Amino acid sequence: MSKVVKVINNYTKKRENEKKTKQDENRVAKRRTLLFGSVLLVVAGILLIVAFNQKNQNQLIHEELVQAQVVLDERKNEAEDLEQQIRQLNDDDYITRIARSEFFLSEEGEIVFNLSDLETPEEKAEKDENGK
Repeated sequence: MSKVVKVINNYTKKRENEKKTKQDENRVAKRRTLLFGSVLLVVAGILLIVAFNQKNQNQLIHEELVQAQVVLDERKNEAEDLEQQIRQLNDDDYITRIARSEFFLSEEGEIVFNLSDLETPEEKAEKDENGK
């Protein structure tokens, strides 16, 4: 077994110093890479969280918009119905018909018969069957 002996001279010292310097530079480069990679991951994570929150907010706003549209459509239909009632109430014939049918108003010489309380023969038979 032979023993390897290092030769110590200027050349070997220079090579060892270069090797050590290169190792130090590699270690610093790895640390920088790790630092910048970590910062990049943190920034990417923050951006993903912000994007997710924005998406949720957009969905909520869209749902509110749909609900508001439904309410708006209902209000428009209600407004149209009210405008129709206004047009009808401005019509004398319509008012006359309502007065005659609901309040039993009549013109001079007319006789009004209220037939809404009278029962049909079918209704009488049904009452008799249910009552007995």
